[in-house]
Amino acid sequence: MSKFASNAASNKIVSLNGLGRDRNPGLRILAECRDQLVDGLCGWLREVATPVADELLLLADSTREKEQQKRYIDLRADIETDWSPLIDTFRRELSAEAERCQNKRNPEEDNRPAPLEVPEFEGLQLLADEDLSAHIVIREFSAQLAESCDAELYTLNRRVAALLGDDELNDSSNPLAPGIICSALSDACATIGPDAETRLLLLRRLERHLHPALPLIYQQINAYLIERNILPDLKRSYRRSSALGSANTFSSSVQASPGAAGIAGGVAGVGIADSSGEGILDALQRLAQARGGQAPAGLSGSGGSVAAGSFAAAPQGVMLDSATINQLLLSSLNTLQHAPAGEAGGQIVNQVRAVRESENAQQVGGLEAVTIDIVAMLFDFIFDDAHIPVAIKALLSRLQIPVLKVAMLNPGFFADRQHPTRRFLGSVSGISIRWGSSVDETDPFYCKLAELVERIQAEFENDVEVFGTALAELEAFVDEREGEEDSTALTAANIVIQREQESDGWERAQRTVQYFRSISKLPPLIDNFLGEHWVGVLQAIAVSDDEDGTDWQAATEAMKNLAWSIEAKKSPEDRSTLISLLPGLLAQLNKGLESIHTAPAQRSAFFDELVRYHSAALKGELPAAPPPEVLAAPEPIEPTKPVDLSPSFKPQEEGDLLVMRSVDNGVEVEEIMLVGASPIWRADDRQILREVNELKRGDWVEFRDEEGLTNRERLNWISPQKGILLFSNHRSAKAISIAPEALVRQIRDGNASILHSEPIFEHALSGALESMNAS
Repeated sequence: MSKFASNAASNKIVSLNGLGRDRNPGLRILAECRDQLVDGLCGWLREVATPVADELLLLADSTREKEQQKRYIDLRADIETDWSPLIDTFRRELSAEAERCQNKRNPEEDNRPAPLEVPEFEGLQLLADEDLSAHIVIREFSAQLAESCDAELYTLNRRVAALLGDDELNDSSNPLAPGIICSALSDACATIGPDAETRLLLLRRLERHLHPALPLIYQQINAYLIERNILPDLKRSYRRSSALGSANTFSSSVQASPGAAGIAGGVAGVGIADSSGEGILDALQRLAQARGGQAPAGLSGSGGSVAAGSFAAAPQGVMLDSATINQLLLSSLNTLQHAPAGEAGGQIVNQVRAVRESENAQQVGGLEAVTIDIVAMLFDFIFDDAHIPVAIKALLSRLQIPVLKVAMLNPGFFADRQHPTRRFLGSVSGISIRWGSSVDETDPFYCKLAELVERIQAEFENDVEVFGTALAELEAFVDEREGEEDSTALTAANIVIQREQESDGWERAQRTVQYFRSISKLPPLIDNFLGEHWVGVLQAIAVSDDEDGTDWQAATEAMKNLAWSIEAKKSPEDRSTLISLLPGLLAQLNKGLESIHTAPAQRSAFFDELVRYHSAALKGELPAAPPPEVLAAPEPIEPTKPVDLSPSFKPQEEGDLLVMRSVDNGVEVEEIMLVGASPIWRADDRQILREVNELKRGDWVEFRDEEGLTNRERLNWISPQKGILLFSNHRSAKAISIAPEALVRQIRDGNASILHSEPIFEHALSGALESMNAS
């Protein structure tokens, strides 16, 4: 047993607020809670090593990429040998992160940054090393964990605030919050992963297991605080994790009712005032009791309504107990599940309604009848939803009988959001957002879904792990495909990085040249040269060199020397200095023009005219005016100069969208920006901008082209420097780079829309329970 595995009352390495623990009972209790969190999570890490290793083996078997396969196998081997050091590092880092968060409350610590506040990631170069992706994933991980633990954090934040003497506390100020855990977990993963990609892979594997585990740990801490009389009467909005236990309790409590065997459940839906597992089960009990001997409401099969009391009577005058009735029904469901699909004229049929009209189903108890009704209505909502593609409805229709069996057999199904069946059905929503109204049935994602649905339909009897296995395989498939998308996004992101660097370099070069021209009296030849040519040289240098860099200093010095060199030299010392200066100056000017690919003819014309200027300067004279063609503006420097953000055309007050396309390493990148727009936007534009600024990696946007065709793209990267959004999808090696203000314009004009992924199953479940509750 590790020396770190002692219980919460044991001595700990890191003290939460040192001497303050002895002086302040609140801080002492908070430190004990912190110790519980650390111990609980370290115990979880010890238990999760084997499942994570098994998942990596599954990932290795499911990919044909040798390099990726080797990465999975190597990480699995590292887990088997180096897991204990990872746990030790996690314990140390979590304690330290919690203490830092706690110390931020002290005035002397106010300048210390929060663990996950990362306003910049050391410029855009971090993306190429995948560190930026890691930061993004950590922040998303933290937000998703907070959502999974919403009910627990609702009460925990308030109790921690009470311990600290505050009225209110948010997650960022809570030393027990998910952000602290994610930061420490990321640092711990670095002890195993040899590179950022491997560490990110391990972090994603751990994320899947932490979602169901962390709420339980927070519940234990809340229970401990209640024992210590810290806001013991605080009401929670819901208690998701207790659903299964509540279901079992309720199931046993209704056994005395006729026909109550074998079923309990509830739906976490909007139609019930108390959306906790307990509240849902109570609602179902009330519905069942309200039904009494009446026929289930809301059913309208082809045979008309079921006669009152018919489901409570035994067939042919034979009285059967409830367990036998339920067994007969499940047996008939098994037969129906494995029967060949019948012809329905291409229509999707609600099989659960047909089951409800069957003789066996009409004899079940009130609770079972309510359960069948809810499942039937659930699929009614799915099949009637115009936003769900027909192909997805067809897939889900094949799961009707398995889902009904789960609801009949498993008491935790309705009340447990982490149930494998609900999680698998929820994953269908996450994938279907890729397609919109029409689905390409040759799409690899659709083919994988169809394969898994077929397997569930063929193999499911009563073990819900069939759904769990399918879910793990689907998640592995999605990870692999999104990894392929990331390679496209990385290529496109590097193009965006280059564009941003060129744009910044151009602005810096323009400022430098324009300032020098404004304070200097230059002849047209030199003035045009600096404004048209040398600014491009400075831009090329600015992309890779800062203002203190040697190349930048040399280029700006050459600009000053050029201006001085054409002035009339009256003294022998000045003439001698000019003669010494000219060879190096001319070589530097020529090298700079060569670096930006200035045409040889332009260079020759300029240097020929410059010789005349220098000859006059050595004589102490000013040169005569040059021929007009020498002073003509040279051709623009296309290779390095980005699109001029001050276009020659006259933009409208609201600006114009500018679209550029380029191809790099086989990836087509479409760059969209808004130029010439007034900074004062309409109120609706500002509202849309707020929505755009809230987009995060993994969100989806639907774009509409000039022909009215739509395409859905996934947000894969956001530039930390200028907020440029990079979208791509799995169907092609193409990416869209769009500035936030340009996306606002497209949304306002109806050419783009932000998609909100509403879980198909959860939405339908809520609607079904609401309808049942109303009836």
